[in-house]
Amino acid sequence: MAKEGKPEITLADSVENRLLEYLRVNHLHFGDLLPKETELAGRLQISRHIVREGLSRLKALGLLEAKKRRGTVLCHPKPFAGFQKLADANLFTERDRRNFMELRVAMELGMCGFIYARRSPEKLAVLRKAAGESGSPVRRISAEVDFHSALMAFAENPAANDFRKVLMLAFGSIRKNAAVPAILPPSHKDICDVLETGSADDFHEVMQQHFQPYLSSI
Repeated sequence: MAKEGKPEITLADSVENRLLEYLRVNHLHFGDLLPKETELAGRLQISRHIVREGLSRLKALGLLEAKKRRGTVLCHPKPFAGFQKLADANLFTERDRRNFMELRVAMELGMCGFIYARRSPEKLAVLRKAAGESGSPVRRISAEVDFHSALMAFAENPAANDFRKVLMLAFGSIRKNAAVPAILPPSHKDICDVLETGSADDFHEVMQQHFQPYLSSI
């Protein structure tokens, strides 16, 4: 029986952990082929059925992949794979979505320094294209996604951008073509202008102002 306050470790959990330890101890690299199920079962001294379950868990995480005519290979970890599956299934509550919105805003504000330091004329041109026309006070969710995806690309941090995309998926009930509430300035165009001609502090401030209506609405 598990101790109070600690989750019980099942046989499948134990096998998953042992497989991860096997990958570490044997210094496998991305693209390396894993032994066959029967060989793994012998080395770990467990049944082939349990080994298969453990491998399936690691495949679900994106850490392993079955290659035709080759076998199972080690892949580069996909840290947000499980989260993305839940987001795709739209199983989160409205409270969860509010939390995700706060997390998304905190992450983008936290990345402001990297975004500003790594800006370039080429990136700004892409960002201005994503900003589009600034006249309308109502924007589509698709336009928000495109603009902030382009903005996060400035930071040159694929993990942060992938996580932001998963957070956007987690909003679930918000459809791609839905409209967001009227947003007061600063607009996307204003952000572009400050990023191009302002200081790092100016950019952080304009981003805070831009996100304030989102935080107020939740």
